[in-house]
Amino acid sequence: MRLKLLLVLLCIGQFSFSQTKNEKEERIKVSEFPQAAQKVVESLPEQCKRIKFYRETDGQKESFEAKFKYKGKRYSLEFSKEGVIEDLEVTTKFKVLEQDIQYTIKSYFESDFSKYKLIKNQEQFVYQSDIEPSEFVNQILTQTTGIAPNFEIIVEVKANKKREMREYTFDSNGEFVNFRTINPTSYEHVLY
Repeated sequence: MRLKLLLVLLCIGQFSFSQTKNEKEERIKVSEFPQAAQKVVESLPEQCKRIKFYRETDGQKESFEAKFKYKGKRYSLEFSKEGVIEDLEVTTKFKVLEQDIQYTIKSYFESDFSKYKLIKNQEQFVYQSDIEPSEFVNQILTQTTGIAPNFEIIVEVKANKKREMREYTFDSNGEFVNFRTINPTSYEHVLY
């Protein structure tokens, strides 16, 4: 009986661990970036400032990120291990989202939590392979894209009488897609 209980507890612990965002990010040189990703970064407009390169691992997946500023906004361009664009994220203020999207997202949090605090908001443009990578990036930077963004929101919530940091994804209409709990030790780099 004790052995069965121990096995059940281990399985539950393993399940809850697998749902935690436990990213490790390390700064790297551009020469360590995948070749295909380097070409996309080279095509960025000259006005892009403070371009920094990172390797990111979360225990299951390795990816690469180029972070930069363009016209006062912070961007994060994520690539697969092979150098294929996955998405481009831009940090925005929650209050600039359309009113109906704000309302839908706030309603979600208010119905599920006694307290919540929005920490960081990003628009996430997921790459679609029917367009050239540099054109995809250019359309987002010039705000001429027809791609509707998802919204990634880092929020502190009070759940089950304890506070947690979580990363939520909502679709372009503000409807809940998924969330991951953020491990506090991997949280610092997320705020860039």
